[in-house]
Amino acid sequence: MFDGIVVGWNESESAATALDWAVKRAGDTPVRVVSIVPGQETGSDYLSPTSVESQVRVHLIDAAERMRARYPNARIDTEAIRGAVVDELIRLSVPGTLLVVGGTPRSERRTPFGWSVATRVAGARTPGTMAVVPSNVFIGVRSGVVVGIDGAAEGSAVLDVAIDEAQRLREELRLVHAWAPPPEWQDVFVPDLGFEDTLEDMRHGILRDAVAAASQISGLAIRESLISEAPAIAVSEAARGATELVIGNHSTRGVRRLQLGSVSHAALRDLHAPTIVVRS
Repeated sequence: MFDGIVVGWNESESAATALDWAVKRAGDTPVRVVSIVPGQETGSDYLSPTSVESQVRVHLIDAAERMRARYPNARIDTEAIRGAVVDELIRLSVPGTLLVVGGTPRSERRTPFGWSVATRVAGARTPGTMAVVPSNVFIGVRSGVVVGIDGAAEGSAVLDVAIDEAQRLREELRLVHAWAPPPEWQDVFVPDLGFEDTLEDMRHGILRDAVAAASQISGLAIRESLISEAPAIAVSEAARGATELVIGNHSTRGVRRLQLGSVSHAALRDLHAPTIVVRS
């Protein structure tokens, strides 16, 4: 599904884990390890060997050599780029390429809140796919590819990525659809008898459509879950112990996103598994 993999490198433990995860999954897909040096390109000076850039390049080469020793068939290139970290990562995250960055689980972060580089890139208004890999990804036993199903028009792209990942990993595909009545209904709307049952039927229909699409893949093990809970919470909890989580980022925008947070933002803040975000 991906023609290339780009890994954001910054010498941190989480970046090292992300690089290992990316090279391990790459097979014969080329991997480009990129370190972004703050600053702007200034003509021929861009390639001048400043102390910072030369040190970055040495560390990049060392990281690539360690991966080549561990995965002899890996195709790895390195590059140092000047620019703003978030802007450059968004530029590198294009259709057909998987951008991989490291992430820190909430239990290991200094503060539980905030917008990390990963959440900012995931929230970009441009198409592309990125994976955020927690630093504890190789600890414990993991199983299953969880995919959040929300019924949006762009959801087919999310499901396609999840199916491809489940096939590649030979893992069970776990389709999760979650919903909860908005709290404002309690104050401004009193539903008719049976209205909530109708909504439940609609939600079952969304999940059935996704199951039907996935069931066309021969030999793919599928499990479905309809959860009556806020989607951000349900999807994040479903990812505990999963091999991967696949989600989209199209559910909320603008002020509403700042107030409530999108499912993808919540999942990346409460990172439990390598999380692939499909930006539409």
